[in-house]
Amino acid sequence: MLSKFWNKITGKTDGKRKWLPALIAAAVFAAVAAGVIAANALNPIRYTLNDVSNISYEKGVVTAVEEEHKEPAPDFPGLSVGVQIVTVRMKNGPQKGEELTIENDLSLIQNVDVKKGTGVIVRAERPGGVTPHYALYSYDRTPGIIVVACIFIAVMLLVGGRKGLRSVLGLAVSVFFVFVLLLPAVFRGQPPVLMAVLTALLTASFSLLLLNGFSRKTAAALGATACSVLIAGVFYAVISRILKLTGYGIDEAEELIMVSRATGLQIGQVLFAGVLIASLGAVMDMTVSVSAAMFELTGRQPELTPPALFRSGMSVGRDMVGATCQTLILAFIGSAFASVLTIMAYGASFDRIFSSNYVALEILQGASAALAVVAAAPLTAALCAFIQRAKRPAEKENKDRTQTAKQTEKISETSKNT
Repeated sequence: MLSKFWNKITGKTDGKRKWLPALIAAAVFAAVAAGVIAANALNPIRYTLNDVSNISYEKGVVTAVEEEHKEPAPDFPGLSVGVQIVTVRMKNGPQKGEELTIENDLSLIQNVDVKKGTGVIVRAERPGGVTPHYALYSYDRTPGIIVVACIFIAVMLLVGGRKGLRSVLGLAVSVFFVFVLLLPAVFRGQPPVLMAVLTALLTASFSLLLLNGFSRKTAAALGATACSVLIAGVFYAVISRILKLTGYGIDEAEELIMVSRATGLQIGQVLFAGVLIASLGAVMDMTVSVSAAMFELTGRQPELTPPALFRSGMSVGRDMVGATCQTLILAFIGSAFASVLTIMAYGASFDRIFSSNYVALEILQGASAALAVVAAAPLTAALCAFIQRAKRPAEKENKDRTQTAKQTEKISETSKNT
């Protein structure tokens, strides 16, 4: 049973392994990743809004709760307010292995309620010539995140097999390009839109190659993804002018203006770049699903003409568009849920809510991403039909050559017998 599961993961079928295209894609990714990491090492980010040279965040574990004066917070179930005196053994930093006594204030906003054995992040301030100050900043959630990641990967492998493994690798590639390539480059003053397009293309290319290898299906999905993301960007540029929205209307604009003065960060394009990245995942989902269905159909019914294949692809796309767009819009609404409640608390009417910068931006981003998904369906169907049309003459030529060779061989055998 274990051998069958391993064969499912690695793609071993009838003694042959089919992971060579994925291996090539992984090798190219490793080379690109090494270049990106080297570029970041040569030009590290040094600017910060505040002087943090004397502040560090270090891991520790609570070894004892020496004193505790707390009570349940009224009207807030599950929260306790008060103060704790705890002993924490440091796990890293200059005081690794030492035990520190820390006063832990519990409020409604900052509430790190601990007990013996709790992993914590300690905020250590060590200014020169002054007694160091320590505070519990948050729980150390690293072990929990690792457990969640392991469960996610295990489920993906059990359900998806080889495809599941490649999907996990594709997700890792996406996270790498966003956090190691896009964000540092934009922070240093590189054009956000250009870097977002580059990141989207690299992410889509490697993710789709890892998922499906080098194939016509990958080419169709990649082409449709690139076009759809660009359409989302164009729509954003047009509609942002209609709604009179700029990157300077976001909540973080004041801090970003200070960053831009030091690093050249182009604030006006930040939202534009965010839309391109936000729409990428949903667009890839649409293009891969439609192209997979269409190529599966051509495999079962090779006699289908390109127009008939296009209509079939559109039928699949229409079934997916509604659900995917609804998912996108609800995701953006969910991310704005707490902020809208806060606006309502100030007595704002719905007209004011929808006219506010925050809600208008969420609507714009959701609509742009949804339009990219809608555009992805016909684009993928058209590319698959075009590839199928280009494929047919080649297949016909190969078939004619095979028939000619067989006829020649038959004539030769007849001559010998005569």
